[in-house]
Amino acid sequence: MQRMTQILANLQAASSSESSRPPAFKTPSMKEPEFFDGTQPFKFRSFIQYFQLIFPNDLVNFSQARKKVLYATSFLIGRDEKWIEPYLSNITNQDLNYLLNS
Repeated sequence: MQRMTQILANLQAASSSESSRPPAFKTPSMKEPEFFDGTQPFKFRSFIQYFQLIFPNDLVNFSQARKKVLYATSFLIGRDEKWIEPYLSNITNQDLNYLLNS
């Protein structure tokens, strides 16, 4: 019993001397999504779902809605890229509500 008490005392002393912060956790990196050109509309749902996995996995880089929108639109190509082009300067200079009202 005395041995157990000594072990517990040592553990408490060791834990109090360490930082109270939990160890840093690094999320696994994820591959970039495939480009989306709009020619196969049935793939749009999986295109969006991929970003729903990426964004919570990297809260440092995707801390703002603007960053998320700009990142996601960078994977649009073809006619969808041409569609978003006029809005890109507004995304960087205005509130994102601009897109919802256009």
